[in-house]
Amino acid sequence: MRGSSFFTLWLATGCGLCLIVPLPCKAQGALDELRADVRTSPPPSPATNHPPPTTESDDDDDCCDDDCWSGDLLVGLGYVAGITVAAPFWAPPTLVGDRYTEPGFFARHPYQYDQGYMLIGPVEAAGLAGTREPWTWAARGRAEYGTDFEEIDWIGGHVLIEGTWRWGLECDFRQVREEFAPTLQDELWLGDANVLFRFAQSPSLQMRSGLGMNFLSDGRSDFGFNFTYGGDWFPIRPLVLSAEIDLGTLGSAHVSHWRVTSGANWKFSEIYVGYDYYDIGPAQVAGLVAGVRLWY
Repeated sequence: MRGSSFFTLWLATGCGLCLIVPLPCKAQGALDELRADVRTSPPPSPATNHPPPTTESDDDDDCCDDDCWSGDLLVGLGYVAGITVAAPFWAPPTLVGDRYTEPGFFARHPYQYDQGYMLIGPVEAAGLAGTREPWTWAARGRAEYGTDFEEIDWIGGHVLIEGTWRWGLECDFRQVREEFAPTLQDELWLGDANVLFRFAQSPSLQMRSGLGMNFLSDGRSDFGFNFTYGGDWFPIRPLVLSAEIDLGTLGSAHVSHWRVTSGANWKFSEIYVGYDYYDIGPAQVAGLVAGVRLWY
C-alpha cells in the first residue's frame, strides 16, 4: 500500500532529525524575545483614585420597578451567556448521544472494525461471544517536524495514554531551533503535560479536556498553568482529523497554542500534516507540521 512507503519515508526523516544536535549560542531573535517575556515580571499597576461614595436620594425609590426589570434581564442574559460558554462541553456529548451510561473500549487501531476507533458498550466486554477484542486502555505517540520556512523549525513528540474510565495523561514536547546563519543559532525546549478527561465519546468522535502545566527549558526551567481542549474525529476510512487548543501561562507570559492536523491511517500507523501555532507574549512559534503517529 502506498501509505506504508510514506510511513517509511517519514520515520527515516524523523530518525535523521533526532541525530542533529545544534550548538547553542547567544543570539538576539524570536527565542530571546520569548525568554524575556517569560522571565520578566510585569510592571506594577498604577494606583487608582477612587471617587468618594455618593448617596442616593429618596427619589430613586421611584425607579425600583425599572431596576428590578433590568436585574431580571441581566440574569436572563447571564444564563444565556453561561449556556453559550459551556457549549463546547455539553454540545459534543449531546450530538453523539453520550449519556455516560455505557463504558467505552478501544480497538487495536483506528478503523480496525470499520467504525472509527472506540467501541461503546460492546457485548464482548460483558463476556458474551463476539468477533471483536475490546481493550480497556489505549496509547499513542507521535514524532513530527515543523517549520515556518524562514528561521524557526522544531522537532517534537507527543504521548497520550487513556482508559475506559475516561481519564488519561498526555505530554507534548518539542525542541525549537532558530537559525540566523549556518554557525549562528539558538534553541530551547517547549511543551506541556496534562491530566485529561474524555467528556464525549462515540465510535467516530472523542473529545477531551484537562488541566496541567506548561514548561520551557534551556538550562533554566520555567513553568506555568495550562488548560487544554481537543479531540479526534474519524469520519471515513482512512481519514483522521485532530485538533487541540491550549490556554495558560508560562512564567510571566500568557500562552495560547492551537493545532489542527489531517492524517491518513493504515493499521497501527498514521501520516499527518497540519498547522501548529504557539503564541507566548510577543513571540510566535508557528508553521507547517508533518509527522507520524503510532496507535496501540
